[in-house]
Amino acid sequence: MARIPQDFIDQLLERTDIVALVDARVPLKKTGREYAACCPFHDEKSPSFTVSPSKQFYHCFGCGAHGTAISFLMEYDRLEFRDAVEVLAHAAGLDIPQDAQSSASAGPPRDPLFEALRIADRLYRAELRRNPGVIEYLKDRGVTGEMAREYGLGYAPDGWNTLTERLRDRGAAETAGLLIARDSGGHFDRFRNRLMFPIRDSRGRTIAFGGRTLGDDKAKYLNSPETPLFHKSDHMYGLFEARQALRDLPRLIVVEGYMDVIALAQHGFPNAVATLGTATTASHLTTLFRHTQEVVFCFDGDAAGVRAADKALAQSLPVMRGARRVRFLFLPEGEDPDTLVRGPDGPARFARAIDAAQPASRVLIEGLTRDADLASPDGRAALIENAREPINALPPEAFRSELIGELAELARLPADDLRQMYSAAHSKAPRAADKKLGDHDIRVTPVSRALSLLLSDTGLAARVKDLDALRDSRTKGTEILTQAIEFFSNNPTIPVSRWLERYREHRFFDRLQQIAGTTPPGNDEQRAQAFDEAIERLSADTGSRSSMRQRYDALLARLDAGPLDAEAAHELEHLRRALQRK
Repeated sequence: MARIPQDFIDQLLERTDIVALVDARVPLKKTGREYAACCPFHDEKSPSFTVSPSKQFYHCFGCGAHGTAISFLMEYDRLEFRDAVEVLAHAAGLDIPQDAQSSASAGPPRDPLFEALRIADRLYRAELRRNPGVIEYLKDRGVTGEMAREYGLGYAPDGWNTLTERLRDRGAAETAGLLIARDSGGHFDRFRNRLMFPIRDSRGRTIAFGGRTLGDDKAKYLNSPETPLFHKSDHMYGLFEARQALRDLPRLIVVEGYMDVIALAQHGFPNAVATLGTATTASHLTTLFRHTQEVVFCFDGDAAGVRAADKALAQSLPVMRGARRVRFLFLPEGEDPDTLVRGPDGPARFARAIDAAQPASRVLIEGLTRDADLASPDGRAALIENAREPINALPPEAFRSELIGELAELARLPADDLRQMYSAAHSKAPRAADKKLGDHDIRVTPVSRALSLLLSDTGLAARVKDLDALRDSRTKGTEILTQAIEFFSNNPTIPVSRWLERYREHRFFDRLQQIAGTTPPGNDEQRAQAFDEAIERLSADTGSRSSMRQRYDALLARLDAGPLDAEAAHELEHLRRALQRK
């Protein structure tokens, strides 16, 4: 997808007041220098959701939700990134720059791709209406004309150039995944003699297609390739239609096929969606939870279905915060949603099956105990070890606590002991330095400590006199910290949100938002001193004997003035041994 220029994002955020944006959707009350409300992303009685006008950032101390104005629109209004930008741009009276004005590496213009897909969509629908054989096939599958229209079903004729001849911009059509370039020059149609299922984005625009063969092709289903508009690990088939049918979605049912989605919608379950030829991803879960608080995965009850459920569960755990729920429905052997819902008493039978779907906790426990010998100490120890990773993937909320309690009963251990074991493993360093920032567990490293202090008071950037020493540090993460210090040194009045948006595509973006949402303890003077100490420690970590000696002498001087805390004492001992070795 073509990237929106960063300078436009900066301009957009400069004209957007996050307090007014949130207050229009969630009434806020001023509390000191910030604003507060009950969190819109989880159920609570006492307000723990805050909006900072200085940072232009929101954070919930209850469920951990956090982000910029763009992130809020994505979560609250259930929008994709670009759509959220378009909403803010319209409110600010700005026009998003034409894609052609973006950098060459940003990707092709989007409008010609949408136009090519629109032409293809119209052609496929018209061809379906003219083809009695395909209409008969749909009738045999029990698909009504109403459903075919609602989901925009079409037909790609069995010819090499039917669509190619209708398109002027064949380069754009190739980029959109509709045409394939011939080795000898020219193009031919990608989809031929297939029932066509348009895949739509959150605004109802066709961004790709899935095609089911009506001939003897080896590939039963053929999907559009990855394009600037379409990423199969991000999009779900039927999500737009589900939102059109139900403004408020109590749950979304995730099935495997296009026909399953349509069959369920036809029989009273318009809230079904399907992945697009790929296993469920973290991005899928993020998208689903923008629209509902409950996701029900529907899988076959065979070994393959159990494996698919295990993968979906692993992706679900990190995003199961607040009131979010994940459940699993395992179908009887030989059944799929399409056949089940069309059978005798089908809709009522399927509704009962959904109501009886297993919660994620049961699926997780059953998976962990499937081959475990809980009668032996070794088996119980293995259970504890196998549960470590999934438990620590969960946010530190009630669901995690309840699971630990259930595991503790199976392992015959006190729940507090097991909770302490997992907490120590999660931090990977059970020292005094590993403690809470705000109300959520994150490991406090020197870099995260310095970033948290800096993002709470960007004026601290001016205290760093030797940025080159920090650049030479061997400590992981100092590159981002250095960039932040340099940015705020040059831009002392710019809110934190504008710096954060520069890292939206960075793999540590959510971690940076989490750090930005923390409130370091202490007064201004204490925080400034803590920041200086963190920078001093990182700047000294270059690996050279001279820098180690300098840091060692500084710690000794602090020791002469009074006792060191556990972290500084540990560092002093580490440096003493390292200097002895050298």
